[in-house]
Amino acid sequence: MRSREFIICIVVMIGTLSLRAQESPSPTETSSGPAVQLPGGATIIYSLGDLEKMDKIELTRIYIAKLTRLYRILQYLPFAKLDPKGPNDLKIPSVAANEKAMKSLEDVLRDYIKGAESSLATIVPYADKKQIIDTILFLQAVTNKVELVGLGMSQLIY
Repeated sequence: MRSREFIICIVVMIGTLSLRAQESPSPTETSSGPAVQLPGGATIIYSLGDLEKMDKIELTRIYIAKLTRLYRILQYLPFAKLDPKGPNDLKIPSVAANEKAMKSLEDVLRDYIKGAESSLATIVPYADKKQIIDTILFLQAVTNKVELVGLGMSQLIY
């Protein structure tokens, strides 16, 4: 039950973040250089110039990937590792109850992501290209900051 509540909270938060990204002005300060990888294996950063060269289908794929990455890492933010393979990665005792809880969380999240990806792939291409780009840049900034916090670099963010 708690994992369902957690997923609902994430969905509400992402919906709010997406709406705020659509209301915000275009991020003109983003460089137009090539996409780069952040240190520590964090996600690829796309520049405004990179995104403007893409069609809506490519932008939709990137949007879904950014959203999916954020879904996956938010749940593990209180821990030292954002992509755990098991309870031991999170310094949680590896007992049946904990493993069952992690598996249940992963199953619920996987089902949600599968449904969301399918629906988003159908409807996002109808959005305005500028709005898709703004939302990708917003999600990218949020995700990259969350990943840096997870890498122990919170002092760089606040």
